[in-house]
Amino acid sequence: MYDSDYWWRKTMKKHMLLVFAVAPMTAFAGVTADLEVVSDYRFNGVSQTDKGPALQGALDYSHDSGIYAGTWASNVDFGGKDDTNLEWDYYLGYYRDINPAFGFDIGYAQYTYHGASDSDDHDYGEYYLGLYFNANTTLYWYHAPEYFGLDTDHNIFKLTHSMPLGDYTLAFAAAHSVSGDKDILAWDKNEASYQYAEAAISRMFHGFDIKATVMTTTIDDDFNDNGNSTVVLSVKRSFKLM
Repeated sequence: MYDSDYWWRKTMKKHMLLVFAVAPMTAFAGVTADLEVVSDYRFNGVSQTDKGPALQGALDYSHDSGIYAGTWASNVDFGGKDDTNLEWDYYLGYYRDINPAFGFDIGYAQYTYHGASDSDDHDYGEYYLGLYFNANTTLYWYHAPEYFGLDTDHNIFKLTHSMPLGDYTLAFAAAHSVSGDKDILAWDKNEASYQYAEAAISRMFHGFDIKATVMTTTIDDDFNDNGNSTVVLSVKRSFKLM
């Protein structure tokens, strides 16, 4: 049986970045870069930096045809005896608008970890499929056949919605995460799944995207206090390179 707190710290990623970054590609054709500072790097409400800050960056290419590719990186801190300190991901996908009210996104992401001699033991691939409704609502399914190098698959189902509020943008998300074998990977005590929700408010200020996000999960603090409710602050700057 695995050390539950150890695996929790090591298996959180950044699906929300993909969900909110992948907009209709015809609007963002070219090469773009992002640089972001966050008060706590969390995936689905669980810290990957032991509740500490992170510096994150992305480089993306997109074509008018809908094909896109990119890379994303962040510092991480899993605590304990794990010296992994960097997550570096790559993704390739295809986005298409079916009509003004509906589109889809399909792709593959490769997650890699660095900093310790055994960090790459946990590298793995993941497939994803997303549906877009009226440009502000998404429904995504993520599937990893061998999640984090473990002998079990893993699925995430995530719903997001955003809306303008004057000069601000409100965004909401809810997700259900479930592993294929709770004896190999349990998310909450002896449960194969857990739920997560967040609400965010953001505003552009002199070219910077400033955001505050409230996050919560169904994870018991006694199982892992890195999944407790919190507020995460972030500042991001995007650059159009080509």
